[in-house]
Amino acid sequence: MAKRPIDPHAIQIPKNSGLLPCLFIPIAARDTNAVETYVGNIVADLGGTTPNNALLVESHDPDEADVRLPIWGLPEAAILHYRRQVWVHVDYRSYRRAYARAFPEFNLAHLVLDHVMNRRVARLKAFGYLRIVPISRGANSSHGALSEDWGVKYHSTPRMMEINRTSQAAIQYADLSDIVKMLNMQGGGSLMDHVNEAQSLVDLPQDN
Repeated sequence: MAKRPIDPHAIQIPKNSGLLPCLFIPIAARDTNAVETYVGNIVADLGGTTPNNALLVESHDPDEADVRLPIWGLPEAAILHYRRQVWVHVDYRSYRRAYARAFPEFNLAHLVLDHVMNRRVARLKAFGYLRIVPISRGANSSHGALSEDWGVKYHSTPRMMEINRTSQAAIQYADLSDIVKMLNMQGGGSLMDHVNEAQSLVDLPQDN
């Protein structure tokens, strides 16, 4: 598999979370061209009779993991750069069925399929395709009630609407709160306490 290119117009968000390039994880894309350029090869259409609603993507090789980061010691981190990913159109509703088609052996009982980027935020930012991952109902609810609602309000402001309108980014990479959700960790508290605690997972160890 080819090495995954980095979108230079999209790197500020992960950098603001202090993330190294091995943690630049695509979660949203403008269109299918952006998916194939910056995420991976589309190997199957999972959407049934309507094409391009749900895509099985075989991801390009990410940057080599920096094993000094504690996050790579977590079994849950395997989801971040999983080789086969499901990406769906922002308006597609049958995404659970599509995910089951992609991974028929995976038990989705007691889990929800989460759009890593909130769909309302994606529409405000003009992203047409989103990655979905299975997480617990508790993790989904806690992030939906806090960071995602805040994101909708923030990106509805005139300043952010203009910034998003002129953005040249073809994709968006995950920030730390997105990674916390993908790891199935619950957010919570007005200051997103769990996200703040997770910073230690992505920081290089201090030299003694």
